[in-house]
Amino acid sequence: MRTIVKRAALVVPMLLFALHSAPAAAEVNDYSMGKKKADLKATGEPAAKKVPWRNSTITYENVVSALSFNEGAEMTYNPYYAQSFSFRPRYYLRDDLSLRARLDLEIELTTSDDTDHAREWILSDLMLDAVYTPVWMKIPVLGINVSPGLRMAFPTSIVSRGRSMMLSLSPGVAFRRSFELLKGRFLKNIGLTYAFRATKYFHEYTTAQLNTSGICSLTNPNNPACLHSGYRNVSWRLGNTFEVRLQVMEKLSLTMDLMLFNSLLYPLDSGTYAGPNTPEVALGESEINHRASVWGIIDVSYDLFEWLWLSAGVSTYNPQLTPDSKVRAPFVNRYTAFYLDVTLPVDAFVNQVRTWVKR
Repeated sequence: MRTIVKRAALVVPMLLFALHSAPAAAEVNDYSMGKKKADLKATGEPAAKKVPWRNSTITYENVVSALSFNEGAEMTYNPYYAQSFSFRPRYYLRDDLSLRARLDLEIELTTSDDTDHAREWILSDLMLDAVYTPVWMKIPVLGINVSPGLRMAFPTSIVSRGRSMMLSLSPGVAFRRSFELLKGRFLKNIGLTYAFRATKYFHEYTTAQLNTSGICSLTNPNNPACLHSGYRNVSWRLGNTFEVRLQVMEKLSLTMDLMLFNSLLYPLDSGTYAGPNTPEVALGESEINHRASVWGIIDVSYDLFEWLWLSAGVSTYNPQLTPDSKVRAPFVNRYTAFYLDVTLPVDAFVNQVRTWVKR
């Protein structure tokens, strides 16, 4: 995906492999832009016909920043509208063990702050997951299902390559419990999920690199100011996800996600730095090695057909604190974006195409 700079309103880098909703908890991957759904079905139940690639999906998304509708909200009007495709194949080795992948492709249709060319396609990082969902792994008495998993992310995005990322490893675990509500067509059940994921990033350098195609390469490429951007890379990221999913009707559901991320940066040692024809600069040891961010999502999903799902909602990813150290509202603020998704569950769509062909 890319940076959330413009999308959410223009300041923080987006999670580079993150996770939208998911039975979000276990799917949350902090990178990827916009809020994406790793799986629209919170239960993860297999399709009626158990093909090994069941629950694979392709999602087409439209996303627009809330500030695009208010030209006077900021000193400079900077609208954001983008479209993306998300490919999320799965393969079940067994009913309770699956291999999953995710790759997103996005294009901004408004004037971009982050690309060299207008309407440039942006590729996300490639994520590979192994997820284990055994029936027997349950907390006694409480009836809470436990689902561990392991994620690997590879730097196929330009952002991760600029940060010299080589690989990331993310073990995680999700805890789920559903409760029956009313008997009948409405408000049949509610599902609660908590998930934790710890991500270790492996970088070649501790800071992000600058694009050396600019003035640095023409003047003095050995100047320390031209060798890196000063933006420090994340060494560890800890993610906590809380999800509530209400089954309003058989085909209609309401999901609310709150994701809290704590990023631990590579330490910056003290020292003296200088380059050719530049004075020495003394830098002290870094004192701030932690960043906190929050991601809030409210989503309404409707299964128009068994083979076509619709989803609309509001997504907000931002620093947890304001400049004056106050806690931001997690769901609606200056970083808010609206989205509309159209998702094809591949196995159900293939079955439908076969039905059409027979007719």
